[in-house]
Amino acid sequence: MSAAHTAHNILPSGGFTSLRQLKLLDAIAEMGGDGRQSIPVTEISTKVKISATTISSAQGFLRQAGLLETHHGALAVTAAGLKLTRLRAEDSARARLFLRDHWRSAWFTKAATRFLRQGPLQRTVLAEKLGHGLSSTRERGLYLVDWLDYALIVQVGEGGLVHFPDSPPAPEAPASGLPLTSIEEVLALPDDTFVAVMRAYTTLLTSLRGPATRA
Repeated sequence: MSAAHTAHNILPSGGFTSLRQLKLLDAIAEMGGDGRQSIPVTEISTKVKISATTISSAQGFLRQAGLLETHHGALAVTAAGLKLTRLRAEDSARARLFLRDHWRSAWFTKAATRFLRQGPLQRTVLAEKLGHGLSSTRERGLYLVDWLDYALIVQVGEGGLVHFPDSPPAPEAPASGLPLTSIEEVLALPDDTFVAVMRAYTTLLTSLRGPATRA
């Protein structure tokens, strides 16, 4: 991906849900075959019955997300995009896990992790934070939250509250005062802080378990 393509962060296009974009990827992968051939946008438009303009507007985010490539007015799935579509046909759960791993270092994963580090946020609030300075409409930020939810990076719970999938919507701190944290938060810590947190939890668990007793 060229420097020009990564110069700014791109949100999903408006009016084109994540589910429809996934189906677009499926169609491009099918048309391109195992060799991931580039398909003219006009041909894709005819097959999926979506306007060429809409498809072209969607390719920016899909390209930056590492799922699509552009070649002089034609589109092709990347190796990751092809794997995602194949997994979707076999096992949707594995497809979502694959996308989660594929997006671990993506700007939107890092941003969502940073915003949720202090606790859950309403879907609309997270959308506004993710889209700040990138779009004048909230819709595109909401579509990005939907993508993150699909990829199991976040979970949209009851009432639209967004939190990390492996943590409850409203975590409570243990008696020691150590904050409960998600795997994403732990992995984002600097090495020295990570070691300190692990030692603190080890000390806490040891104290709660009490002295060992002999049989």
